[in-house]
Amino acid sequence: MLELIIVMRLKGKVCLITGSSRGIGKATAVKLAANGASIVVNYRANENEANEVVLEIKRLGVKAIAVKADVSVPFEVKNMFKTALEEFGKIDVLVNNAGVDRPKPFLDLTLSDWEETFRVNLYGAFLCSQEAAKIMLERGGGKILNTVSVRGLSYCGRRGNIVYSASKAAMLSFTKTLAKELAPAIRVNGVSPGPSNTDISRVWDSETREAAINDSYLKRLVEPEDIANAFVFLASDESNAMTGEVIIVDGGYNLS
Repeated sequence: MLELIIVMRLKGKVCLITGSSRGIGKATAVKLAANGASIVVNYRANENEANEVVLEIKRLGVKAIAVKADVSVPFEVKNMFKTALEEFGKIDVLVNNAGVDRPKPFLDLTLSDWEETFRVNLYGAFLCSQEAAKIMLERGGGKILNTVSVRGLSYCGRRGNIVYSASKAAMLSFTKTLAKELAPAIRVNGVSPGPSNTDISRVWDSETREAAINDSYLKRLVEPEDIANAFVFLASDESNAMTGEVIIVDGGYNLS
């Protein structure tokens, strides 16, 4: 008789995932919880969605809380980490996932478009990583994981979305350089998703969606759960020999 063995790869860990009320962040929060981690669900606006994620996680038998914070606002970030510490006493893993996407033709862009995108996509990761690093260094270690993007690769920037592409290229450099800054105590890695089946892609016109699928060697969009699986691996002890690395999860899209 075969015996089912459930491996709880993250049992006893506390993970904070920014932008985790939906999409990739939600899938990552649920997957980390399914592997035994207690979860801090971060959201900026939609409290109901965040609370639904918390309930879904609690049904898995682990602890979770929802914390409202705009990751681009320093005092809100500080309060988020303060709340997490009061609830759980530590942070083992930070996933910098919160991001915005404001596609526009280059000649229509404003400085405000650049500022908003970089504030959330890059400065938010900096602010959260700084707070997490303080906690992790005091405890002797931890992991900081970043959602990058294939758009951050030098050859995958998307026409009509130069701001997002530039912000993710900066995130790629941030990930690799932060790994040097915080080694050896803290491991810093990232995941670069390709075109994904999220709320963003669901509003694409049919031509854009079909092109993304056709440019994938697996002929499909990446599911949020595919990306979450990579984050689970990076959050677990199985990746302890890795830092400064970025796993590409894109169905072969970057090979086109």
